[in-house]
Amino acid sequence: MTFLVRLCALCALLLSLHAAHAQPGPQPAPLSLDGSKSTLSLAGRSSFWVDGGGQLTVDQLEQLQAELPFSIRNRDNRLQLGPGAVLWVKFDARVVDTGTQWELELTHAGTDLVSLFHRQADGSWKAQHAGDRIAVRDWAYPDRYPVFALDPRADQTVTYWVRIEHARVPFSGELLVHNHNALRELRIQQQFLLGAYFGMAFLLVATAVANALVFRDTSFAAYAVYVTVLALALSASLGVGGQFIWPGWPRWNGLAEFVLLPLTAVTGLLFVRHVVQPRRIGRGLDRLALTLAGVFLALTVWDVLHPTATSLQALTAIGALTMALVYAMLWAAWRTGDRWVRWIALGILPVLLAGTLPVLRNFGLLSSGFLSQYGMVLAAVIEAPLLIYGLLQRSSVQHEAQTRARALALTEPLTGLTNRHNFMLRLHESLVRAQRYQHHSALLLIDLDNHGWFAETHGREVADRALVLTGSLLRSVARDVDTAGRVNDSTLALLMEGPVREAQVVAAATSIVAGGLRPSSQLPVGATLKFKVVLALLPDAASGADLESNAQAHLDWLGSGLDALRQDGRRTILKLNF
Repeated sequence: MTFLVRLCALCALLLSLHAAHAQPGPQPAPLSLDGSKSTLSLAGRSSFWVDGGGQLTVDQLEQLQAELPFSIRNRDNRLQLGPGAVLWVKFDARVVDTGTQWELELTHAGTDLVSLFHRQADGSWKAQHAGDRIAVRDWAYPDRYPVFALDPRADQTVTYWVRIEHARVPFSGELLVHNHNALRELRIQQQFLLGAYFGMAFLLVATAVANALVFRDTSFAAYAVYVTVLALALSASLGVGGQFIWPGWPRWNGLAEFVLLPLTAVTGLLFVRHVVQPRRIGRGLDRLALTLAGVFLALTVWDVLHPTATSLQALTAIGALTMALVYAMLWAAWRTGDRWVRWIALGILPVLLAGTLPVLRNFGLLSSGFLSQYGMVLAAVIEAPLLIYGLLQRSSVQHEAQTRARALALTEPLTGLTNRHNFMLRLHESLVRAQRYQHHSALLLIDLDNHGWFAETHGREVADRALVLTGSLLRSVARDVDTAGRVNDSTLALLMEGPVREAQVVAAATSIVAGGLRPSSQLPVGATLKFKVVLALLPDAASGADLESNAQAHLDWLGSGLDALRQDGRRTILKLNF
């Protein structure tokens, strides 16, 4: 019964061919493998025919080849195979250089099923198989791309038949015949370059995760997810995943590219949205991004569960729309003028440009070639330093703002010195230490005597500038262990941690007064800073238990001395207890 069915199918095929008056086209000359070239392309040296029903065996094809309309296959040959259709490629080869093993390579990963048939010396068929429907470890020669050995018989022309099944995506893979040594050298070079990229991707992910944990910045976490998915997608499309990561999973090997490329687009979209933030792109684009991400994921699930040409076209169309949306989001963010946003935009741009290549390929507008295979890798290499630099710039800006916000709790905003509350805490701790260890610290109360004059004559801005210069002068005089602070509008204080000597305290006070008298380009011409300085050693032995560790009492004590000093127009420094 099976024989009758096959016979009827064969008769129907013959009748359809005769009805169409199909005539076989010109046949290419046999390929001469004489060693003069290490690699030869089958473009223009092979012929092809599409079996729309996919029913013919290689035996039947050999018998009917004179009746079938084989055409010469050129380099830009691109075919959309319908459901169940099979592409047959025929070529003849004659081995002259018998000292070399010759191999056929299909320079395209992701092909559903590829088989090479030829008759051996005894007349039997030898079949070799590869493709996504077979675990890579079970291929004739496990490799990134399908590779098959040619017959080593010398000075005899052998006819080879390549059977290709490749549904949904237009097929345009190139067939090359390599000298075995040339192919191995090529693979070593490719593996070295691809290893450099995947090593860089691993390093970037590790760096991003470390930054996310250390700085608690979710943007680095989003970047780590995006780079991981992108690297996995590239490993699938380049055959690296099937060869090294999942060599025994044929089901996943066939699905990986159709799952990981959409996930790359979704994670890229959400990464850009998260980094540039909704307030920069607007509520409309933000909502559209979230909606499109959900639709994209739903279409991906549909394509996995019910893979058809329609589902793939829908997925490709939504991918093109996603790239257009990312363009729009980056443009909106670019216009805000933030420098780090522009680095992010420049980093994403190469991947967006390279992402158009698989879209054009899926729509049948572009043949497989170097750019369609390696364009995304090149774009990812360009993207990596730009994106990581942009993220570091963004993190720096954010942490600077956070640091300033935290510093406001400790410092006085105008002068940058310790604020009154924290200065009083430091003074109290210093008094406790001085009493415990029986040594002296010192407190200097410094009043900008002409602050009011600056405000009345030159305005509040110049008066504030004078206070900033005073704060800078105090920081230059203070040691690492000392604390300078602002205690009221025009009065600042310097706490010198003990043990200190009287001469050190007087030298510091003198240095402050002299520093204020030096002209500054930040002040009006002819104006200088005029100070009144009161200084005392702490704790005061004469005060007994009256002051003890009471920081406010000590400050009031020096404040009284400062009030007295203001009444004396000639003196600038007042020593209270030495």
